[in-house]
Amino acid sequence: MEEEKRYFYQPNMTTTIIEWCWTFMILIVGIIIWLEITHFQWISACFIAAFLILAFLGVSRRTVMITPTKMVYSRVLQKDFLTIPLKDVRQPVFTKHTLTMTVNGEVLTFTFRQAAIKDIQRIFKIAQVGH
Repeated sequence: MEEEKRYFYQPNMTTTIIEWCWTFMILIVGIIIWLEITHFQWISACFIAAFLILAFLGVSRRTVMITPTKMVYSRVLQKDFLTIPLKDVRQPVFTKHTLTMTVNGEVLTFTFRQAAIKDIQRIFKIAQVGH
């Protein structure tokens, strides 16, 4: 039986900034409508609720599941979005919070918590990834 580990991640910095800016725009629209009408309206509540739901999904649904043979990335609205066999990973580079790797000629960068980076390094070393 394969051991599975699940970690939360954010995509590369540029994509993360753009996605979170769009998410915060929903909150800002809700606040602007609320302040323009001078009292709280149901439309403001809908925008704020949409922001809260998207923010929760943006943090909790963006996961990577690592097994001894593959990495499976899930996004906010797409489960199992990207599956990467560990044998296809080349040149993994770890920094304090990021993992940069080359897969089939494409450079991928992901941001993790520091403890997750250490675990992923250990898993890569056991699987001899990038050698």
